[in-house]
Amino acid sequence: MTHSIDCGLVPQARRWAGPVATAAVSVSPKIAFAILILFLLVLYSNVAIAYPQLAELRPALVVGMASLFMLIVELAKTRQSFRLSMPQGILLIAFLGACFVSSFTAFWPRYAFGKTADVAKIVVIYIVIENTVTSVGRFRTILTTMVLGGLFPAIGTLHHYAYGILRQGRATWIGVFANANEDAYSLVILIPIALALAVESGWWMRLVFGVIIATYLVAIFVTYSRGGLLGLLAVLAFAGWKQKSLMLRGLMMAGFAALPVVVGMYWQRGEGFSDIRRDTTVNQRIATMRAGIRMFEANPLLGIGPACSLFAYPIYVPPEDHCGCEQQLVVHNTFVQVLSEVGILGFIPFMSFLGISLLQVRQMQNGVLGTYNAAIEVALWGFMMCSLSGGFTYTWWPYLLIALAMAAKQISRPDVFEH
Repeated sequence: MTHSIDCGLVPQARRWAGPVATAAVSVSPKIAFAILILFLLVLYSNVAIAYPQLAELRPALVVGMASLFMLIVELAKTRQSFRLSMPQGILLIAFLGACFVSSFTAFWPRYAFGKTADVAKIVVIYIVIENTVTSVGRFRTILTTMVLGGLFPAIGTLHHYAYGILRQGRATWIGVFANANEDAYSLVILIPIALALAVESGWWMRLVFGVIIATYLVAIFVTYSRGGLLGLLAVLAFAGWKQKSLMLRGLMMAGFAALPVVVGMYWQRGEGFSDIRRDTTVNQRIATMRAGIRMFEANPLLGIGPACSLFAYPIYVPPEDHCGCEQQLVVHNTFVQVLSEVGILGFIPFMSFLGISLLQVRQMQNGVLGTYNAAIEVALWGFMMCSLSGGFTYTWWPYLLIALAMAAKQISRPDVFEH
């Protein structure tokens, strides 16, 4: 018998056992799942950059492909087929196909094919997640791994700040986290995940997750990323709105109200939130969006090529926004970035992938994984908000979140999971 549990970010029953569930878990790929955990830690730790002698080994690629290989082997042993939720699976593959086709006519084809290969890696891990995260325990393990992994960039950012290792007065870390905006955004979307894990845990673990969230908050602040802070406000607002507990809702809303005050008191970056019209950085972002629209107008079907807006920017930026031919900027809006780089052929599957996933994850918040699905929805909205001022099309995080949402959809099926 299956029954629903009311859930926002509130504690739920912890008994999800049953003969059907036990049988399903017993034949699930175990080695591939263990390698997936290792992959996430490699991804967050940037180990190949922290230790350059490992760069030639390409640990993230090797571990990722190992997880796929073991998934194939383990599924073959149990005579199971790949699981790929629809329509998200097809839409993601369609987006990959659009990146591939667009690369042939790209502004810099070799670079575009390289970025397409990165999208292919995302698709591989997406498939591995859907086929190995097959129980509530595994689901929670992956979320916990992501939250613990987030400590690498968070502590790294704080370390750089403490030792004065700054980029234009802003603290960042290494690798993909060397960009202050991407550093902040990657931590913002982990906050609702950490909160969900906290409220589903005992008091000691709640304290641990509370410390982790506090670490994230301080790290986000010292990046002085305005887009990250706006994303954080959105996350706090959505998370607060979803609370069933009046006390938790009050705490979240108090944090939402206090954040702008704290930021105003301790903000040290030259560019703030006043006199936006004359702000150089804001004007540059607007210029990249205008340039992106012009790239799309010139190449409406296939765009300028994956990640090639960086190189095409000096050509397409409007004359009134021109900052000099030596200036190269990526489109600072994810949605305009997709339009400009892969055209309508990539924009339709990308936006459908995001939109349908958001709708479905909202409908999945009554059940055994409701708390975590609510957190994933909040995290995705945090991604959407940060994306308004940053080009994050090719980052891992939204795809990982949606893959987990699709895994949760399968886990919660009545014929697969009983409690």
